[in-house]
Amino acid sequence: MTTHKVRRLLLPTILTILVLLSVGLSVYIWMNPSRYERESKVSTTSSNSTLATRTVDDIYLPTQLIQTDSKGKQALLINKNVSLVSQFKEQISKWDARSISKVRVTSAKSYTALLNGEDSYVLNFPDSVTVSMFNTVFNQNLRNFRSSEFSRIVIPIHDTDHLYLLNDNHHEIYSVRLQKKSLKSLSQVLAADKVKAITVKMTYEANATYLDYAEPVKMQQYSYLMSKSAASEIANRLLDADGNSTVSVHNRSGKQEYTTGSFKRMTVNPKLGTVYFEDYSDSGDTRKMSFTSQLQKSYKYLVSLGVPMDNIRYYGYDSTSSSVIYRSYVEGFPIFNQTENGDVRIQLTANGLDRYYFSLYSLQVPVPTTGNKQSVTLPSSTSVLKKLIAAGYKNSKIGSIELGYQWSQNKSSKLVIDLTPTYYVYYNGNWRTYTSMLSGS
Repeated sequence: MTTHKVRRLLLPTILTILVLLSVGLSVYIWMNPSRYERESKVSTTSSNSTLATRTVDDIYLPTQLIQTDSKGKQALLINKNVSLVSQFKEQISKWDARSISKVRVTSAKSYTALLNGEDSYVLNFPDSVTVSMFNTVFNQNLRNFRSSEFSRIVIPIHDTDHLYLLNDNHHEIYSVRLQKKSLKSLSQVLAADKVKAITVKMTYEANATYLDYAEPVKMQQYSYLMSKSAASEIANRLLDADGNSTVSVHNRSGKQEYTTGSFKRMTVNPKLGTVYFEDYSDSGDTRKMSFTSQLQKSYKYLVSLGVPMDNIRYYGYDSTSSSVIYRSYVEGFPIFNQTENGDVRIQLTANGLDRYYFSLYSLQVPVPTTGNKQSVTLPSSTSVLKKLIAAGYKNSKIGSIELGYQWSQNKSSKLVIDLTPTYYVYYNGNWRTYTSMLSGS
């Protein structure tokens, strides 16, 4: 038998063993003798095991690195083997941020000039964070403007003394004076052969910055083995933190409802694998939290869920519902459709009510993809926008057009999740794939 034939037989065999092992472990974890088909009582005990988690500075890292060259051309930089954003974080943490001051900006044009300045790097957050979070993420100690918000970090290459924090809302700019600034090691990292450059253009209008993909984009498609957290373990963790309570389980309209006392309730939708948790313990108590406090506390609550956090990152803040939103990412691109909203939401209301919404499902280990499924070429976002307008969609209702991954179950195995690259369009308050919009589905 040739080496080529052996390799062809070996890969399916290994994959089959992994799938069978995953099935066996999953059955052991998921199965409950009663399956909660009738009202029951579940005694709980606290777990002393340490949950694998990620630090707050990992969760609140920027997600994109944009380079503007000496001619003003911009590119989104990616290395599938190394997180370039993490490399920048490591380097910035070595710099000494001495002071911060607010720059007087008289127009959107001036703001755009700095945003798209030649010979610079821009680190983009998915949404606003605060200067306090900048201190946390990059190990700095800026004392002024700590509550001020920003969503971009501009690092001029030839300015050895400054970086800039940019807030799209009302085009605010904060200048951070530095010591020990050096880009030498980063230049070596970015010069590596495995760094991929995707042509983009940042456009600032109506107090928002949009990332346009000016050319067709070739994206990798992935498949992962899926893991599922046990609802009973999460119920123990959220409803019985002290290990002295009894959690009641009821089956209501096809959903499993876990309660302890009259203040906490966790509802599981077995069909969708989603969890909705409510804590009324402090309901009615007025509380005032700064934006920084909401970001920090929501992270602590995210950790308390016990769900795998390997791919989770901060995605945004919904001021209408006071919710901090997290989403899974692959290579700096967000994953959609994991839940109805495609995200994890931590809501901390002013009247003391806490709500969490998340999925039991998460990605486990990558599964090799072969043949034509390895990559997908998408059109430019500019052409996508033109097609949507031509199809009758109102430009005024089209928000961001975001490059991301669509979560879908593999047709051959229920234990495998396919991640397919596509454009998501924020239209009329909802995220939809551009293909579903054009097809009318």
